[in-house]
Amino acid sequence: MAREIRETPILFGEDARRFLARMEERHPEPPEVRAQRLRDYEFVKKAYERGMAEKRAREAANGGIDPWFDNA
Repeated sequence: MAREIRETPILFGEDARRFLARMEERHPEPPEVRAQRLRDYEFVKKAYERGMAEKRAREAANGGIDPWFDNA
């Protein structure tokens, strides 16, 4: 069984100042990392679209019921 999630601690003093300073820092994404992320996104998007097209084709062939999925 999962454990209870603890409450988020409140920061005071130097910890709070350090946290706010870290939040203000900018860490730009390198162009090659961005390009790889976008390629991965497009790959997953195409795979999803292909899977949904196949699902719609199965539903059309079976009168609106896809035998591969539980349509509860």
